[in-house]
Parts: sequence; C-alpha cells; structure tokens
Amino acid sequence: MKKIKFSFEYLEYQDVDELTAEQAEVLKKALAISKQAYVPYSNFHVGAALELENGKIFASTNQENASYPVGTCAERGLLVYVSSQFPNAVIKRLAVSTEDLDQPLPPCGMCRQAILEYEKKQKQPIEIILAGKTGVIHVLASAKDLLPLHFDDDFLEL
Repeated sequence: MKKIKFSFEYLEYQDVDELTAEQAEVLKKALAISKQAYVPYSNFHVGAALELENGKIFASTNQENASYPVGTCAERGLLVYVSSQFPNAVIKRLAVSTEDLDQPLPPCGMCRQAILEYEKKQKQPIEIILAGKTGVIHVLASAKDLLPLHFDDDFLEL
C-alpha cells in the first residue's frame, strides 16, 4: 500500500478590503444577492456572482422547490444563464457567499463539477472566491483546486 497526500494552495484574506477592487465587487454582489434566495425549506441563502473577461458581472441565488431535486444552486443557475446568453464569454472569477455563515462557503460537489466543466471549456482557470457574511475569505486560483481527482471528458471515449 502506498499513502498519497494531496494538497493545494489558496489565499486567505481577513477582510474584503484586502481584495482587489474587482474581486471585492464580485464578492459583494454575491453576498448582497444571497438575501434574495428563495429558500422556504432550508432557510439557507446562497448567492453567486461572476465576472466575465469583459468586466460584466452577473449574479444569482439558490432556488428551492417542494420537490427537492428540482431546486437549483446559485452557482449552477448562474453558469447556465451566462453560458446560454454569452456562449463564447470567458469567466474570469466566480464568488460564492451567504449571509447565513461567518466563514467561507464552499460550493457543493455538483457545483464544483459544473464550474470545472466551464473552466475546461474556456481553456483557462476561473478564480474562485469563497466567503460568508464576515470572517476570512478564501481565494483559489482554479476550480481544479475545489475538486481533486476530478472527472472530466478525458475519461470518456469520444
């Protein structure tokens, strides 16, 4: 047996004022829109915002449904909207935040896989910013850091 250790690096900031102006703007939009989430069952508000290479910023929230699988995460809903409206746009960064926690909010597994797919599609990394209402902020250089040993089309026979 061989034990393998996996690690990755990310930047940790103590306050939004330590971020670049562009990073701070995207994060603030994610946090602000989280209040608008439709979450009558979990009461867990999530906001996501992304910045395209051209500087345009879009934001979305999670949306729940009484039939739980019908609900949509903020990140995936946002990615689908931007991809369908701007199919050749390059996503520069994506922030995920919530008013419900005082620590960084990581995307769920399905969202990690979806972000990674868009990163691979555009052939360049998407910076990931994770935060709560207060507390430290994590900034990752790539979606690959969110999903070690990820699955992608390299495993498919096309």
